[in-house]
Amino acid sequence: MASKLTKEEDSSSSSDEGFVILSATAAAPRWQSDRVTAAVGIEKSDDADHAAGDARRYKQSSSSNVNETQSSSSAASVNKSADKSSTARKPANNLPHAPPRSKKSPSSQRPSLQQHHRPRPTLQRSSSSSFNTSLRNIYKSTNQSFRTLRRQSSSIITSLNSNLPATPTGWALSALSLCSMGLQYELRLQKELTAPPIVFCQAGNGSGRSGSGVLNERMSRIYNKLTLPNDEVVASLNNKKKKKKEGIFSRTVKPSLFIGTRGVVASTAAYALGSKKHQDENKVQRVREVMKMGADGALIVLDWEIPLDDDDDDDDVAGSSNTSNSNSTTNNKIDITKPNSITKPIILLLHGMNNDSTFGYIRSMMHTATSRGWVAVCMNLRGQDGLHQVKNVTPRGYNAGYTGDLRGVVEQLEYRLMKRSSRSGSGGNDKDDEEDDYIGGPIYLLGYSLGANIVTKYLGEESLHGTLPKCIGGGAAMGNPLHIHSGTISFPWNMLLGAGVKRSILQNASTYMKHNEPGFQHAMKKALLAPTIGKLDDAAAPYLIRNNAYPPYSLRIGFKDGEEYWWESSSHRYVGHVSVPLLKISAQDDFLVFGQFQKKLNHCLENPNVVVVKTRCGGHLGWQESPPPSSTGEGGGGLLGGSGSWSDVAVADFIEALLQIRQEDREKRMKERRMRGGQEVQEEELVDAFTPPKLMSRL
Repeated sequence: MASKLTKEEDSSSSSDEGFVILSATAAAPRWQSDRVTAAVGIEKSDDADHAAGDARRYKQSSSSNVNETQSSSSAASVNKSADKSSTARKPANNLPHAPPRSKKSPSSQRPSLQQHHRPRPTLQRSSSSSFNTSLRNIYKSTNQSFRTLRRQSSSIITSLNSNLPATPTGWALSALSLCSMGLQYELRLQKELTAPPIVFCQAGNGSGRSGSGVLNERMSRIYNKLTLPNDEVVASLNNKKKKKKEGIFSRTVKPSLFIGTRGVVASTAAYALGSKKHQDENKVQRVREVMKMGADGALIVLDWEIPLDDDDDDDDVAGSSNTSNSNSTTNNKIDITKPNSITKPIILLLHGMNNDSTFGYIRSMMHTATSRGWVAVCMNLRGQDGLHQVKNVTPRGYNAGYTGDLRGVVEQLEYRLMKRSSRSGSGGNDKDDEEDDYIGGPIYLLGYSLGANIVTKYLGEESLHGTLPKCIGGGAAMGNPLHIHSGTISFPWNMLLGAGVKRSILQNASTYMKHNEPGFQHAMKKALLAPTIGKLDDAAAPYLIRNNAYPPYSLRIGFKDGEEYWWESSSHRYVGHVSVPLLKISAQDDFLVFGQFQKKLNHCLENPNVVVVKTRCGGHLGWQESPPPSSTGEGGGGLLGGSGSWSDVAVADFIEALLQIRQEDREKRMKERRMRGGQEVQEEELVDAFTPPKLMSRL
């Protein structure tokens, strides 16, 4: 019985061994009998004719039993292929199979492309394999580097073990050699940093020629006293000792070993250590005063250190009788807060950010001032009581631009200075009378870091409008940034400063929680969550306290944002208007403010009343010097002594020079009055310009 073989492709029935399923089906015409179906597996080949010949030979050699078996298997395969392929059709009724689709012979059919193409790996598989390969390479290289390092370290350890000393004497000699090497390095570093300071000022030559204007005459005298070696400074204050003293501006700054040679360590020592030498309680009177501001009711804490005189004359000057030491102390406590009670110069200190009067550099400068016979007082900014006894009672804390608290303290201290009784028939003019009005004082403002910015801004505001009190004799600013911008502070100092401000907010949280102004609580929470001091300033700027820069310097609240707060608070905008001598000291290794200070240095040089001193070492408010000077009582703290600060001696000599020039000018005016035929001046008034009259003046 004739039959026709047709090859049907079924992608689902293909296997990886290279075989395909062929079905032998009959064309099922009317004149032909039933069709025999067989399913055989033949090897895949590109030659279609060869495949057809193999099929014929296989059919002729097969038996009837084999044909039946093949028919059943072929029917099963056809049914399976019909379920899986959409191209297969079900057989019609009374017919074993449906008619074929095409009558083409198997030799004419084109083999499927899927039979000759092996499936490619997916993209995910290729990327994962390359990633695993790279990881494997990294692992191998890492292991190789570790093995190399282990071999090298083992060789080093072996060599060290062979060279280590075996006796205690050998260990001692090795330790001494290491210490010697470290000391030699420190000595070399100290020698590199030892240099005289660089001084910038408009000092005339004092000869009256062109270039030595009237504004420079006073600064020229100050510069000569602080630069040229002379013995006038010591001889004028203490007639018993006449020792030639080198000027502070011409003397080299020699940093202390291991502390002064590194800016961060020097700053840490200045903050923490302070003065090791404490004066006897019988010679220094310490008083704490709480002053209430009239603008908003804020409480300002003043810590006083008042030198007590042993002589009877000095007790009379202080307004106390010649009684026992305890009575003198009690009288001084009372007199220091009364009008017309202070007969000595006052050094008013302002601390830096997150600091107070208990910090080392403040105590060191107060010790230096009292050792020279001056009254020292530290003004703690609102909410910054170091003893945690007085909290901020207002919802407004301190900031770098508000000068209202300093203005209020200066006005109160002015009333406490002893004044001369009014002269009747005086031949002098009004200006001379005003300058001679105060016996006590003058008041010198001394600021550190943020306090230096407040002092400079206050002097500029008051001098610009001619409202600076006559009792202000000058000022000094250490570590002043001039241009306030918290966003320029680098890590980690920006986070440390921000943490300090947050601590102050939490300490006064009870007061801040009582303030129900809309948005204030949200701003405080945002400030507490700020990571740096720049973000904190920007969050709290709309609720910071401020004042107008013109009389009457009224109180205001809020800035637009942090940029406006930083710009309005920067003291470089006001330093050009300062009308009294102002000393500014900065160090090249100051890691906080030297960059901003150097950018705005030209604003200081434009004012002839400003002297700028730049040192090679010192850090931020450090200036630990070795060996510290001890000719006038300050210093002597050794390597770790905060009283060995070079800035303390420089500021004290600067104030001393101002006091000398003030006394010389006063004596000169008195001589001119007497030569003009004016009122006769008493001889003792010429000898001691600070001797008070017998009768106190009234307020």
